[in-house]
Amino acid sequence: MATFNAPDLVTKNRHMGGYGNAVVVYGSVTPAAAAVGDVYRPVIIPGGLDVTDIDIVNDDLDTAGTPAIGCKIGFAPVNANEGPTADDAYFSASGNVLFRNAGRTTLAFQPLKFERPVFLTITVTAAAATFAAGKVTAIVKGDGIGIK
Repeated sequence: MATFNAPDLVTKNRHMGGYGNAVVVYGSVTPAAAAVGDVYRPVIIPGGLDVTDIDIVNDDLDTAGTPAIGCKIGFAPVNANEGPTADDAYFSASGNVLFRNAGRTTLAFQPLKFERPVFLTITVTAAAATFAAGKVTAIVKGDGIGIK
C-alpha cells in the first residue's frame, strides 16, 4: 500500500481571507499506482472550515474495457495527537467508481466543521484493471468560521 501526496501539499498557502467567510482550497495529486489500500492526499482542509462542498475532478485512471477501480473518500488529521479521529469514508463510502471515467464528481454529505487541519484522503478499495497515470484534483468549499 502506498500514499501519494500532492507536490505542494504542505507548502501551498492556505488561509482565510479578511473579506468574507467563503473559503475554497484545492490541490492535485498524480498517483503512480492504484492498488488496494493506496491513499491519495490532494489537499489539506484547514482548521476552522465548515466544509459544505467537495468536487473531485479526475482523469480516467482505469482504461480497461471493464474498469474495476473503486475508492472511498474521507479525512485524516494532519497531526494525529490533535485530532480529529480519522474517518476514511465520511464523504463517500467504499465502492465509489468515479475514477473509471474522466470527469467531475460532486460529493453529497452533511456539512462538517474541522477544528484542526485534516488531509482529504481518497483510499483505493478496488485495484485498477489497467492503471493509467492521471491527475486527481480535489476542490473543497466551505464557510471559514474559525476555530474555537
